[in-house]
Amino acid sequence: MASYKRAKSFKILDTCYDLRNTKSVIVPKLRFTFSGGAFMDLDHSGILYTMSESQVCLAFEANSNDIDIVIYGNMQQKTFKVIYDVAGGQLGFAPNGCP
Repeated sequence: MASYKRAKSFKILDTCYDLRNTKSVIVPKLRFTFSGGAFMDLDHSGILYTMSESQVCLAFEANSNDIDIVIYGNMQQKTFKVIYDVAGGQLGFAPNGCP
């Protein structure tokens, strides 16, 4: 996304872009990888948060320490079904849960 004009930050979202006059946007592919080899490829709608054409931000809060807690939020989960295996003590995600 380095080729897009930067915009001011929006609250906790510190990487924002001004996409006015941009005909098309190439959204980077993003994959979360979990322990045990599970992974989740995010839909583009879980990567960018749009306030306006002049302020579109990556939908992630900065984390300066690799051992700090990470919040996997509703922006990233909104197109996935969340599957709870209470007896087995596992949590799963399935794509195409909600449009």
